[in-house]
Amino acid sequence: MDLHALAWMVRDAGQPVGCVRLLDDHRVIAGGWDGDVRCWDAEGNLLWNAPTPDRVSAITPWGNTVALTSGLHVVVLDLATGETHWSRPLEGSADLQCVLGDRLLTTSSVYDIEHSDFLESAVWLHDRDGNEVHVERLDERPWALALKASEVVLGLGRPRGGLLATTDGRTFEHHPLGHDAPVLAMARTGEGLHVLLADGTLLHNDQVVAHDLPDAAGLLVLGSALVLHGEQGHVLHLSEPAWTVPGHVLTAAGALADLLVLARHGPTSSSLHLHAKDGTERLQVASSRVHSMHGDGTRLVLGTEGGDVVVLESGMVERRLADAEADVEDEADKVEDAEAETRRQAMRARLRALRD
Repeated sequence: MDLHALAWMVRDAGQPVGCVRLLDDHRVIAGGWDGDVRCWDAEGNLLWNAPTPDRVSAITPWGNTVALTSGLHVVVLDLATGETHWSRPLEGSADLQCVLGDRLLTTSSVYDIEHSDFLESAVWLHDRDGNEVHVERLDERPWALALKASEVVLGLGRPRGGLLATTDGRTFEHHPLGHDAPVLAMARTGEGLHVLLADGTLLHNDQVVAHDLPDAAGLLVLGSALVLHGEQGHVLHLSEPAWTVPGHVLTAAGALADLLVLARHGPTSSSLHLHAKDGTERLQVASSRVHSMHGDGTRLVLGTEGGDVVVLESGMVERRLADAEADVEDEADKVEDAEAETRRQAMRARLRALRD
């Protein structure tokens, strides 16, 4: 079985996919490496496609529009037609994005090749018409963004590190974490804010949480589970029951009903792995390299380097898994029957030899 055989729907984005988004009404939006954006309805019919200046790395629904980070630009499209409402260049690449009240907050960063480092960053606030309301310039790059009610929290790199919080996008409050390492990733659960530092330290509400993933690369909330993944491909599931699995480098992850879906990329091929709650791998399928996932529990959208936009549906996936597991059991029964028959034949041959 390959990924297409597992899918409820497969659509062609026309170019490698950088980012995907599943909307509440199950419309699917995909942004490509060359800036093309396409939208399909819940049944898979193409509603519109629209050009943007560069590779799309974030898709943010915003009322009757959708905001995008596209290379150096923030672009806002009409959600119904794909028509461009406005596009604004930033100083550096457009990175993280969220809606704050009735405004759009976007971070940007400038990378210097000579120094092999980010020299400066900024937080931009735009209104509905694309007017620049405020820009906050920073010496640190925000590497992660989390929402807490009406507050936006940014996880900073060096030199300051720590968290930067704002409720209006104009005034910011810095919260040191007591650790030298920059913030690598953040995630919110019902238990509060979890912060992963670049040295592998995991903080929960400012308290250190013990873990054993020193090469930590990312932090994910999948359903009710908190998941860490490392640069070498290890995945550590921290919620009960806790488990860890090795593998090739993780490129994306998502949840589909009770399944954890992991996309991995090895030296010569890529694959998708479906794990049960206890960590048991229920299925592995070949795929093009997956760069983005987004879902709501019943559907999960995947965007691949091969240009496929793949929608998995929980009910269909469970049926496919049941069929695959039944086939494995049938094959095991056939092997067991064949081995038993071989043993019986060997026994009869020995008995004939004794009689002779």
